[in-house]
Amino acid sequence: MQYLIEKASPGDYEAILKVMEAWNMHHVPSAEMAELDLTCFFVARVSGLVAGAIGYKLLSSAVGKTTLLAIRPEFTGKRIGRSLQNACIDVMFSAGIRTIITNADRPETILWYKKHYGYRPVGMLKKLCDFGLSDVDHWITLEMDIDMYRQSRNGCEDHQQAVPEGRMS
Repeated sequence: MQYLIEKASPGDYEAILKVMEAWNMHHVPSAEMAELDLTCFFVARVSGLVAGAIGYKLLSSAVGKTTLLAIRPEFTGKRIGRSLQNACIDVMFSAGIRTIITNADRPETILWYKKHYGYRPVGMLKKLCDFGLSDVDHWITLEMDIDMYRQSRNGCEDHQQAVPEGRMS
Protein backbone atom coordinates (compact mmCIF):
# COMPACT_ATOMS: atom_id res chain seq x y z
CA MET A 1 0.00 0.00 0.00
CA GLN A 2 1.37 3.39 -0.98
CA TYR A 3 1.02 6.40 1.30
CA LEU A 4 2.53 9.82 1.62
CA ILE A 5 3.64 11.56 4.84
CA GLU A 6 3.50 15.33 4.62
CA LYS A 7 2.98 18.47 6.67
CA ALA A 8 -0.69 19.17 7.29
CA SER A 9 -2.36 22.02 5.46
CA PRO A 10 -5.22 24.24 6.70
CA GLY A 11 -7.65 22.20 4.59
CA ASP A 12 -6.80 19.05 6.60
CA TYR A 13 -8.40 20.24 9.86
CA GLU A 14 -11.73 18.39 9.53
CA ALA A 15 -10.05 15.26 8.13
CA ILE A 16 -7.66 15.17 11.10
CA LEU A 17 -10.58 15.44 13.53
CA LYS A 18 -12.31 12.60 11.65
CA VAL A 19 -9.23 10.40 12.17
CA MET A 20 -9.17 11.32 15.86
CA GLU A 21 -12.92 10.66 16.26
CA ALA A 22 -12.44 6.89 15.91
CA TRP A 23 -10.34 7.02 19.09
CA ASN A 24 -12.40 9.66 21.00
CA MET A 25 -9.64 12.24 20.60
CA HIS A 26 -11.65 14.69 18.49
CA HIS A 27 -12.92 16.97 21.25
CA VAL A 28 -11.08 20.09 20.15
CA PRO A 29 -11.18 22.59 21.67
CA SER A 30 -11.47 20.98 25.10
CA ALA A 31 -9.72 20.92 28.45
CA GLU A 32 -7.49 18.11 27.10
CA MET A 33 -6.70 19.67 23.72
CA ALA A 34 -7.17 23.42 23.42
CA GLU A 35 -6.34 23.61 19.71
CA LEU A 36 -4.89 21.84 16.71
CA ASP A 37 -1.88 23.81 15.55
CA LEU A 38 -1.71 22.58 11.97
CA THR A 39 1.79 24.04 11.57
CA CYS A 40 2.88 21.24 13.93
CA PHE A 41 1.00 18.36 12.31
CA PHE A 42 1.84 15.66 9.81
CA VAL A 43 -0.72 13.63 7.90
CA ALA A 44 -0.52 10.31 6.09
CA ARG A 45 -2.43 10.21 2.82
CA VAL A 46 -3.64 7.12 1.01
CA SER A 47 -5.05 7.97 -2.43
CA GLY A 48 -5.65 11.53 -1.18
CA LEU A 49 -7.52 10.42 1.98
CA VAL A 50 -6.07 11.42 5.36
CA ALA A 51 -5.42 7.98 6.84
CA GLY A 52 -3.53 9.14 9.92
CA ALA A 53 -2.21 12.21 11.69
CA ILE A 54 0.25 13.24 14.37
CA GLY A 55 0.76 16.52 16.16
CA TYR A 56 3.68 17.78 18.17
CA LYS A 57 4.62 20.75 20.29
CA LEU A 58 7.98 22.22 21.27
CA LEU A 59 7.77 22.74 25.05
CA SER A 60 11.28 24.15 25.50
CA SER A 61 14.56 24.25 23.62
CA ALA A 62 15.19 20.59 24.57
CA VAL A 63 11.75 19.04 25.23
CA GLY A 64 8.99 18.29 22.75
CA LYS A 65 5.67 16.54 23.00
CA THR A 66 3.62 14.32 20.74
CA THR A 67 0.16 15.86 21.12
CA LEU A 68 -1.98 13.42 19.12
CA LEU A 69 -1.31 10.33 17.04
CA ALA A 70 -4.05 8.30 15.40
CA ILE A 71 -4.65 6.15 12.35
CA ARG A 72 -8.04 5.45 10.80
CA PRO A 73 -9.01 1.92 11.96
CA GLU A 74 -9.01 0.52 8.43
CA PHE A 75 -5.36 1.56 8.03
CA THR A 76 -3.93 0.27 11.32
CA GLY A 77 -1.18 -2.32 11.13
CA LYS A 78 0.31 -0.79 7.94
CA ARG A 79 3.21 0.96 9.75
CA ILE A 80 1.71 4.38 9.03
CA GLY A 81 1.94 5.28 12.72
CA ARG A 82 5.66 4.56 12.69
CA SER A 83 6.16 6.76 9.64
CA LEU A 84 4.25 9.59 11.29
CA GLN A 85 6.17 9.19 14.55
CA ASN A 86 9.47 9.13 12.63
CA ALA A 87 8.53 12.39 10.89
CA CYS A 88 7.93 14.02 14.28
CA ILE A 89 11.17 12.67 15.71
CA ASP A 90 13.11 14.05 12.75
CA VAL A 91 11.57 17.52 12.89
CA MET A 92 11.98 17.76 16.65
CA PHE A 93 15.58 16.45 16.53
CA SER A 94 16.39 19.08 13.87
CA ALA A 95 14.92 21.74 16.18
CA GLY A 96 17.29 20.68 18.99
CA ILE A 97 14.78 18.61 20.95
CA ARG A 98 16.39 15.72 22.82
CA THR A 99 13.49 14.50 24.98
CA ILE A 100 9.97 13.76 23.74
CA ILE A 101 7.05 13.17 26.05
CA THR A 102 3.59 11.91 25.27
CA ASN A 103 0.50 10.85 27.18
CA ALA A 104 -1.37 7.64 26.41
CA ASP A 105 -4.20 5.70 27.99
CA ARG A 106 -4.44 2.58 25.82
CA PRO A 107 -2.25 -0.32 27.00
CA GLU A 108 -1.50 -1.35 23.40
CA THR A 109 -0.40 2.19 22.55
CA ILE A 110 1.85 2.39 25.59
CA LEU A 111 3.41 -0.94 24.62
CA TRP A 112 3.89 0.30 21.03
CA TYR A 113 5.73 3.43 22.21
CA LYS A 114 7.96 1.35 24.50
CA LYS A 115 8.69 -1.40 21.96
CA HIS A 116 9.44 0.73 18.91
CA TYR A 117 10.86 3.92 20.42
CA GLY A 118 12.17 3.14 23.89
CA TYR A 119 9.70 5.34 25.73
CA ARG A 120 9.52 4.78 29.46
CA PRO A 121 6.73 5.67 31.88
CA VAL A 122 7.56 8.70 34.03
CA GLY A 123 4.22 9.63 35.58
CA MET A 124 0.45 9.82 35.48
CA LEU A 125 -1.95 12.70 34.87
CA LYS A 126 -5.63 12.83 35.73
CA LYS A 127 -7.77 13.38 32.63
CA LEU A 128 -9.56 16.69 32.50
CA CYS A 129 -12.48 15.50 30.36
CA ASP A 130 -13.68 12.52 28.33
CA PHE A 131 -10.85 12.03 25.85
CA GLY A 132 -9.36 8.76 24.63
CA LEU A 133 -10.63 5.74 26.53
CA SER A 134 -13.77 6.83 28.39
CA ASP A 135 -13.33 4.23 31.15
CA VAL A 136 -9.75 5.31 32.00
CA ASP A 137 -9.50 8.46 34.14
CA HIS A 138 -5.76 9.12 33.73
CA TRP A 139 -2.94 9.35 31.23
CA ILE A 140 0.36 7.54 31.49
CA THR A 141 3.13 10.03 30.72
CA LEU A 142 5.90 8.49 28.65
CA GLU A 143 9.33 9.92 27.90
CA MET A 144 11.80 9.18 25.12
CA ASP A 145 15.47 10.16 24.81
CA ILE A 146 16.01 10.90 21.12
CA ASP A 147 19.78 10.43 21.28
CA MET A 148 19.42 7.00 22.92
CA TYR A 149 16.81 6.01 20.34
CA ARG A 150 19.04 7.11 17.44
CA GLN A 151 22.01 5.23 18.93
CA SER A 152 19.91 2.08 19.27
CA ARG A 153 19.04 2.39 15.57
CA ASN A 154 22.72 2.49 14.48
CA GLY A 155 23.48 -0.73 12.68
CA CYS A 156 19.75 -1.43 12.26
CA GLU A 157 17.50 -0.36 9.47
CA ASP A 158 17.32 3.41 9.33
CA HIS A 159 14.08 4.62 10.85
CA GLN A 160 13.23 6.57 7.69
CA GLN A 161 13.40 3.30 5.79
CA ALA A 162 11.24 1.44 8.30
CA VAL A 163 8.30 1.85 5.93
CA PRO A 164 9.61 1.19 2.42
CA GLU A 165 6.22 1.75 0.82
CA GLY A 166 5.66 5.12 2.49
CA ARG A 167 7.44 8.26 1.46
CA MET A 168 7.96 11.71 2.86
CA SER A 169 7.14 14.88 1.05
